[in-house]
Amino acid sequence: MHCTPNSTRDDCCAPLVCEYDLVFGDHRCISPTIMCAPEGAEGAEGAATADRGAAAYTGSLPATMRAVLATKASADADFSNLRYVTDQPVPAPGIGEVVIAVAASSVNPVDWKITDPGGVVGLVFKYPHVLGFDVAGVVAAVGKGCKRLKVGDAVWADLGQVWPLRGGQLGAYAEYALADEKQVGRSPTSIGHAEAAALPLVALTSYQALVKAGAPWAAQQQRGDLTVMVTSGSGGTGFVATQMAKHAWNATTVITVCGTANAAFCAANGADVVHTYDNATGADPFALIPADSVDVVYDNFGAPGTADKAMAVLRSGGVYIFLPGKNGGVSKHPKAGVKQINYGDCDSSKHEDLDAIAAMVDAGFVRSHVQRSFALADIVNAFNVSYGGQVVGKLGVTI
Repeated sequence: MHCTPNSTRDDCCAPLVCEYDLVFGDHRCISPTIMCAPEGAEGAEGAATADRGAAAYTGSLPATMRAVLATKASADADFSNLRYVTDQPVPAPGIGEVVIAVAASSVNPVDWKITDPGGVVGLVFKYPHVLGFDVAGVVAAVGKGCKRLKVGDAVWADLGQVWPLRGGQLGAYAEYALADEKQVGRSPTSIGHAEAAALPLVALTSYQALVKAGAPWAAQQQRGDLTVMVTSGSGGTGFVATQMAKHAWNATTVITVCGTANAAFCAANGADVVHTYDNATGADPFALIPADSVDVVYDNFGAPGTADKAMAVLRSGGVYIFLPGKNGGVSKHPKAGVKQINYGDCDSSKHEDLDAIAAMVDAGFVRSHVQRSFALADIVNAFNVSYGGQVVGKLGVTI
């Protein structure tokens, strides 16, 4: 018979285990790996359809996969303990979990920083474990209790939800990744997997930081002169935050800072004022901003002393929010009326924020930017480039 989304497992290929495939519009058998023939597809035509399914997507999960593992803790910038393997067991979904066939990932500084975990986090790591936060791909299998996502859905996610409690296991640097359904969003329809994979962690971070800082800033919008400063404009969190503030939340003025070589990139993302830290006069960029003129300083770089400099340019009623990690902190001499916020950690546990970001992407408010892509087997080189600190936008990883 012809298989439809409403067919039961017994309707098609019985007694084999099958799933309805949204990509090809028919059922796919999990074991053995063959495709259920659509109605009327016999002989050569049916065989051609089966070949197409086997070559592209069958809905089945193999036993092993390619992956990048951390085999033990490493010293800073020492990536010799990473291993590219071809025989890593493929994860199976538990209750409320999905398995994603990974098409692409990307590199964030945290991806290589956690190879040297240290502290309490390092004590709970188990080796080996699969690395990689950002994932974009297609749902390959769903566990019991999953109701929102289906096999064949194009999805994206930041896999960082409670990863230390999983012994450091993430999963994006592999052909298949396991995730809680609730943390996985449907990816934007206007971009491909490679572009989508560059966004989850940095976009979630900047979206949540700006929301914590009051976005969409209705009162300031009514006043008509909303000014937002992003302290580092050309990196991952910065190029996304600039676009969100300017295009999605209609800031009157967005100010950012970058190297001279990246000024045009920041301006193209929506920055109205671009100060360079390597300017000819050697002036501190904060010294070039009028006092009491900024509503929000999003310190996505987080260097020590930035909060004190920000106080001079912030209006009373403004917000200073910083990302921890580079020993930055709140000002010890705060301005009256200015709220200071330590962003903390990105919350990747709920798909709703990813859904909001996907809407921004599809509306044209946020664009992805992949400076350079690396093959999965070349992840050490990708980490070394990221460690060098001159990345514009993001580095991609093709699976």
